[in-house]
Amino acid sequence: MKIEILSERENKPLARKEVDFRVDHAGASTPSRADIQAKIVAQFDADSSAVIIRNLDTKFGAGITEGTARIYSDPDQMKRIELNHIVKRHESKKQEGGEA
Repeated sequence: MKIEILSERENKPLARKEVDFRVDHAGASTPSRADIQAKIVAQFDADSSAVIIRNLDTKFGAGITEGTARIYSDPDQMKRIELNHIVKRHESKKQEGGEA
């Protein structure tokens, strides 16, 4: 799995970085949000509890997924701005991954 950064924008009023990316996973299954989040965290040296994978769009038959990530300056800022169901979706993935 290889992640290519397509664009990167700094959103200072919301204290976050907005990143558009493309994941090349030809010949393999579509990576999970948790896998992509881990790669984004490693690439940007960010706090894993302050990174949201906003959307993913997999191209059928091409082995390519495009998406958007939001990297916040701190987890509290993320919880103030993001919708509750988006935050919970990422928290449950982290808890499952941490216990395994």
